[in-house]
Amino acid sequence: MSDWRASREAVELARLGVSELLANVAKHTASRRCGLRLVRVGADVVVQVFDESKQLPVVRTPDWCSEDGRGLWLLREMADGFGYMPIPLVTDTSYRLGKVVWFSCWGALPEAGAA
Repeated sequence: MSDWRASREAVELARLGVSELLANVAKHTASRRCGLRLVRVGADVVVQVFDESKQLPVVRTPDWCSEDGRGLWLLREMADGFGYMPIPLVTDTSYRLGKVVWFSCWGALPEAGAA
């Protein structure tokens, strides 16, 4: 994102969001294999994490006295967009469902052609 001249705030949000989503893969999925993709759409950035679990995340209002359970809620509140959906995972020998969890940072980048 630095190469795209993203705002400092967007870079920090992306760091926080990627850390949260990858930690969730490590904690909540049987296979820790995953993928990360950043997509530039005009001045916006969409960050996607793919994994091999078909179990969709549950975002709920946190129990503020608990030591965990608030990461996705915070990410959803801080990002301009947030979502998840099942996706097909296809290899040479199999087909199964996995998922993608994503968040977006709107206006994080200078418009194309801007100095």
